[in-house]
Amino acid sequence: MPGVGRRAVGVLAVLVLGIGCGLPRDPNGTLERVRGGTLRAGVVERPPFTQAGPGTPSGVEATLVEELARSLGATVEWTVGTEPRLMEALKHRKLDLVVGGLSADTPYAAHVALSRPYLRARLTVGAPPGETVPRELKGHPVAVEPGHSAIALLEEEGAVPKPTPQVHAAPGLRAGFDWQLEAWGYTAGETTLKTEEVLVVAAPGENGWLRQVDLFLHENAARTRDRLVQSAREGAR
Repeated sequence: MPGVGRRAVGVLAVLVLGIGCGLPRDPNGTLERVRGGTLRAGVVERPPFTQAGPGTPSGVEATLVEELARSLGATVEWTVGTEPRLMEALKHRKLDLVVGGLSADTPYAAHVALSRPYLRARLTVGAPPGETVPRELKGHPVAVEPGHSAIALLEEEGAVPKPTPQVHAAPGLRAGFDWQLEAWGYTAGETTLKTEEVLVVAAPGENGWLRQVDLFLHENAARTRDRLVQSAREGAR
C-alpha cells in the first residue's frame, strides 16, 4: 500500500527531526571550537578554589579547568579579574567559562549559564576531637574568619563570634564549611548556618558546551571535594 509506506516514512522523518531538535546545541559552536583548540577561562580569586598569582592560576577549580581542557585536547587561556568584569565578558561570549568558588545564588544568573552544583557544602560549627558541639549555640564563643558570612549567622543563633585570622589554629569551637572541619579533624555540629552550592558559570545559550562542562564536573565531584579537604589540611599546617 503506497500511501501507508509514504506515511511511515513521514512519521520516521518527524521522529528523527524531533530527536535532533532535542539535542543540546551551541549557536556559536563553543564546544567544537574548544575541542582541540583554546578554552578561554576567567578566574575570580577565592582560595582554595582559585588563586591568582604572577603565573598560571592555581587552586582546586583551576586544576579542574586544566583537566577539562586536556580531556578535550585543548589548552587554557586564563583571564584573572573581578566577578563583575568577568561576568560581563562571559555574557558577550568573550570567555567560555568562569570559576572562583561561585555559588548558585550569583546575581548574574539571568545573564549567563549555570552548571549544576558539583559541591553542596554545609556551613556549621565544629568541635575539636573528644568534644561535641552544644545543641544550643547561645552564649558560646565560636572562632570564625574575619569578614565571613558566618558572623551574622552565628549572631542569629545567639552565639558569640570571635573573628580570628588563623581560625584553623583557634581553640574550642570553630565555624566553617563541612569540608574545612573535616580537614581540621573537627566534628561538625547539627546546626546548619547555611548550605552553599558551588558551580561553574558558562557562556549563555551554548547548551552543548554547558552539558559537556556539567558531565565533567559531576564525574569529578568526589575527587574535587577530596582536593578541597586536602588543600584545607595543608593550609592548617
